[in-house]
Amino acid sequence: MDELLYPGAAARMREARGEYQLGRAFFEKKQWKAAARHFGQAERKSGREDVYQHLYRSCHGLSLIYCGDVSGLNLCRHAAGVETVNAEVFLNLALAELKLRHRRRACQAVSRGLSLDPRHKKLLTLRNKMGMRRQPCLPFLNRDNVLNKWLGKATYRAGRRAPS
Repeated sequence: MDELLYPGAAARMREARGEYQLGRAFFEKKQWKAAARHFGQAERKSGREDVYQHLYRSCHGLSLIYCGDVSGLNLCRHAAGVETVNAEVFLNLALAELKLRHRRRACQAVSRGLSLDPRHKKLLTLRNKMGMRRQPCLPFLNRDNVLNKWLGKATYRAGRRAPS
């Protein structure tokens, strides 16, 4: 049925998947420019009907970031903005944000990715590596406010005491 609506869609999706696999191989070898080229090809060959289009775009953006091209961050952010299924897109966004030293946005990306897939191993590892903090008790006050510090210490201690 899809083939009738979109002639050649299945072939384009296969080509895009092949380019993505090549990009992954180059990315793992830390050959960022070649990876960016293949991820870009995968993104261009995939159509709107391709469920992996946002993954291809985020991988393309992340590899551009590793090449030194800051414009890749926009690709990652756009892909994450429309993604509703694949937590890998949020992992790529978090890595791109960390590379550019945007820690708060990286934490938000990790949280959004874990809301989609709470068992995503790479996101869990990244969250532990980053050492994410809890929200302040009173979010309208600065984290360094004396009242926030005192309430935070009190609630942290209370949370650590487990009833026996």
